[in-house]
Amino acid sequence: MTREITIGAAQLGPASESKGETVERMLGLMSEARNANVNFLCFPELALTEYFCTIVRDSVDEYFETDLPSPLTRPLFDTAREAGMGFVLPYAEKDGDQHFNSSAIVDETGCIAGTYRKVHIPGTFEPKEEGNNILEKRYFTPGDLGFPVVDSAGARVGVQICYDRRFPESFRALGINGAEIICTPYNTPAFDGDVKKGVDASDMCIRSAAYYNGCFAIGVGKAGVENDVQFIGGSLLVAPDGSILARAESGGDELITATIDLDEVITPLKTADRRPSEYEVLVGN
Repeated sequence: MTREITIGAAQLGPASESKGETVERMLGLMSEARNANVNFLCFPELALTEYFCTIVRDSVDEYFETDLPSPLTRPLFDTAREAGMGFVLPYAEKDGDQHFNSSAIVDETGCIAGTYRKVHIPGTFEPKEEGNNILEKRYFTPGDLGFPVVDSAGARVGVQICYDRRFPESFRALGINGAEIICTPYNTPAFDGDVKKGVDASDMCIRSAAYYNGCFAIGVGKAGVENDVQFIGGSLLVAPDGSILARAESGGDELITATIDLDEVITPLKTADRRPSEYEVLVGN
């Protein structure tokens, strides 16, 4: 007996003028996923808003959610419950006076099974005088929840966000914790204008991580031009051998899907022969 489920990546183009309009687009992709019998779906980083971290802003409160599900996002959770579909909702989270770049992992009953907060925060606090900027250090606190792995849609699921994928430890922590599917939502600009170069670099991280952890991976990004910034898109679904199961081809909203067998996950084999006693060089560094 196999453990087949259908997974999906819901790529988004540039954010709409309001969160409500963006949510309507997300609901459209969820409806499409439901029609394709998708069991588990992932949206891109900061899915509800524009990528607001490229310029200095007087206030960013409008971009943040203080509670989920909120009245605005409730339809996403209701749709998941009605469809029996798990999903990952990346969003800007405000918790007291702290601000996180987060992802809620929602199970097939529409309940939040776990939350991941982005650990590695890229860019600078002050803008550079020349060129484009990533100012996430100005707007986000490093995550404090570690790398949780939770149950959703019959799978063990973990998330790491965008820049996290540049650090193999992120993927490895999830693999060791038993992830069968690792999700990587991202908003990655092609600052040098070379979208292919950005996609190739992202692919290398995600595909190699799927291979060395022996699990499935979902990479899903923002695409198109937003606020004069070109984003790489290039969303993909990856098998445990690192092969690409499906690839987004457009520069906008697009659903890609693949039916997978979780019995193909070989993470236990890739953790059984680990020798942590020899990895002391990593401790404290």
